Amino acid sequence: MSGMGIYRDGKRLCNFEVAVTQIYRWADGPNCGALAFIDLHLRSDAGCYQERVPAECIGKLEFLKRHPDLCLYQRRYRDSLSACLSERLSEYLQRNTGGLAFCQTGLHRLEKGAVFVAGNRVIGGCEVDAIFSQDIARLHLEPARYESGRQAEELLERLQANDPFVTTPVFAFGILTALQSLVLECGIPLASVLYISGRSGLGKTETVKRFFAVYDQDNTGRPALITEAGSTMAGFRENLRAARDLPVVLDDLCLSTGKDSQRKRLQTGAQVIREAANKGAVRTKAGEHGMLPSTEAGVAITAEFDMQTVSDVTRCIIVSLDHPMKGGRTDDRSIAAGALSAFLEWFLPRYEQEAQLLRERYQATTENKRLDRLATGQFCLQWAFERFMRFAVETGATDETCYKETIRFFDRTLKIWNKKQKQILDRIESAIIKESIPCLLWKGIQKKIIPVHQKLKKLEEGYAVIRGQDLFLPPGVAEWFISVQNGYRGINRNRIGRALKLAGVLVTHESDKANTVKPAQGFHRVYHIRLDQLEKAALFETGGNGFENSTSASTFRGF
Repeated sequence: MSGMGIYRDGKRLCNFEVAVTQIYRWADGPNCGALAFIDLHLRSDAGCYQERVPAECIGKLEFLKRHPDLCLYQRRYRDSLSACLSERLSEYLQRNTGGLAFCQTGLHRLEKGAVFVAGNRVIGGCEVDAIFSQDIARLHLEPARYESGRQAEELLERLQANDPFVTTPVFAFGILTALQSLVLECGIPLASVLYISGRSGLGKTETVKRFFAVYDQDNTGRPALITEAGSTMAGFRENLRAARDLPVVLDDLCLSTGKDSQRKRLQTGAQVIREAANKGAVRTKAGEHGMLPSTEAGVAITAEFDMQTVSDVTRCIIVSLDHPMKGGRTDDRSIAAGALSAFLEWFLPRYEQEAQLLRERYQATTENKRLDRLATGQFCLQWAFERFMRFAVETGATDETCYKETIRFFDRTLKIWNKKQKQILDRIESAIIKESIPCLLWKGIQKKIIPVHQKLKKLEEGYAVIRGQDLFLPPGVAEWFISVQNGYRGINRNRIGRALKLAGVLVTHESDKANTVKPAQGFHRVYHIRLDQLEKAALFETGGNGFENSTSASTFRGF
């Protein structure tokens, strides 16, 4: 092969020949459609080499540094060799369409149909010559080990064996995660995080790994995209950015005996829930603007406690464990991964039809009622599981009768978890102070919840007494009434007295620093409150609202 090389204008530029063998265009991301990589075949007297060169680096000829036997005869020939490469690339582009390079996982709509980038492989695109950016090439979803029907049947049996009240919604959330960008594309404001709670040792993490976090780190079999709660948020955010339509887990938000530590863990959980639910761009490092990719990952959190705010709880689909999980098998995770893969193979050819049906279903559901965040998440979860069960029917894993029974079971399961979630919300609501103590007392008198009389002797029988503008209120009556109001559970009399004094409605004696007085000789101490000042404080707080048809303080002068 003497004389091998590239010639230009009668000059031999180098001792090797080069040919473009494949090109790849970006299928997604900010440079969608632009050249991504170029495959080169290099041949010299010493041997042959294959190089994949980033498109923006093709003119730099840096690949020559990796092969010392490839020689450019003179430095001034660099521009000529670059021009020659550009010409050959142009000729190749005129004859070939090339392959696709992906920098994002999840659902993609290509000219020939929809595909799903499951880390280092494409599902639903048999004819696609694809390569992947380094971030997503490390992720692997195990293919189905059986034909689709048997894989689905096996998965349903595993769900049944592992407490289906827990495993079914967990697996369904994995299906919803895979279809998340379709849901958002349909204009449905999905903002849900799977929140699995329960005391230590019940199997929360193992359940999530088996039926939700089914992607591996490369081909190692180790679960990917799982961050320990004690790790830095930067690592978790990196997973969020890399995992569009993929499952991401924040594991083990555990209880702490220290108040500061527990508060930090609550803050971490709340921060993760907000970032995951908002589906916006996220900045992971100083200096980044966080524009791409977005945080369209499906997030699951395992925790030993419930979140403490209404906004956080309504962003979650909560599954709580109260007994140990049993019945698991070592290959549950492999079966779940294969079932997800087989489902996507079935779903992708139906992408457009399924998207249209989802839009129509959502519009019909919201035509006469508005779905809040919690209801929207449950609507989407129900839809996703129904699509999986329809796949199971069409592949022969089950029949229509079993389909209907399973859907009814899933509906009941969601209602059970929804009821428990609303109990959590009610508990949070009951701890929120919505009105001040003076305002509550005024309302209690207006609505005749607090028993009122005009004779002082009735104070000993548990009545409040009104004489003109003076209200004599026994501390026990005040404590009984206030302690059942939202945010005041466990309140004591001292706190009630301080609140009334701070509001400027108490009448006290100059010689007595106590917040209570004796209305007459022989009586127990009571709160002495000016009705006109109590009314003024209540009206100031509410702006006059909420007291329609109410009685003014002057009306009580008849007592």
